Amino acid sequence: MKTPLAWKLGWLVPAALVACAAHHPQVAGTAGKVTPQMRPGSTELRTYQLVDWIAPDDRTLIVNSVDRSLFRASFKRQCTGLRLVDTIAFIVQTPPQVEKYQGVVLPDGTRCAFTSITRLETAPAHAKDGAATEHP
Repeated sequence: MKTPLAWKLGWLVPAALVACAAHHPQVAGTAGKVTPQMRPGSTELRTYQLVDWIAPDDRTLIVNSVDRSLFRASFKRQCTGLRLVDTIAFIVQTPPQVEKYQGVVLPDGTRCAFTSITRLETAPAHAKDGAATEHP
């Protein structure tokens, strides 16, 4: 015959194990789909509305979208190693919209969440200031 304490522990241990093994949802900030690792300028980027990307430092990512818009993505924390990698994966929503991307994943699995994605204003490509071309 079991003692009351042993009886209580007998059902408590399996319940605790089930609770620990239960699936816990991802943090909302990085719950999107992760793309494959892609190089800047790769043709696969077009699937995700991108043409190119560059990381000038570990806190900033500049992306060029298929409509030739430039975006600056800033990170919540420094994304250590970002400027040194030659491939990254993006955390995206479906359908892909650059303004709604959530972050990137480095080749070593490091996830870096964006704090903001800002469309950059670009000057139109005109002739140089005051430079006029004469046609004879």
